[in-house]
Amino acid sequence: MKYLEFDPKRQLKPADIVIDCIEQGAQSILIDEDAVPAECFDLSSGWLGELLHKMSVYRIPLAIVIKDPERYSLHFQSFLREANQGNSIRSYKSRSDAIRWLTER
Repeated sequence: MKYLEFDPKRQLKPADIVIDCIEQGAQSILIDEDAVPAECFDLSSGWLGELLHKMSVYRIPLAIVIKDPERYSLHFQSFLREANQGNSIRSYKSRSDAIRWLTER
């Protein structure tokens, strides 16, 4: 399965992520934590919720690499644990694990 990666220097918005994925013909997305704005990790900002909504509408799987989830709030960690039980978004501590999940889908 072809996946799309994003440059950490680019200021991503949820709509940009989905548009790029569709335009480049990717079926899934791989994002490193450095490629998303800090507001992504603050669930009250709505950034992550907007991204997940768009991903679910277009049925695009998302793997996000977060090397040290404990750096973030307990709410965010709880969100990751719950998301990892589903099939549309997963978090991984290593890129190789994230890539494996995306390519095996």
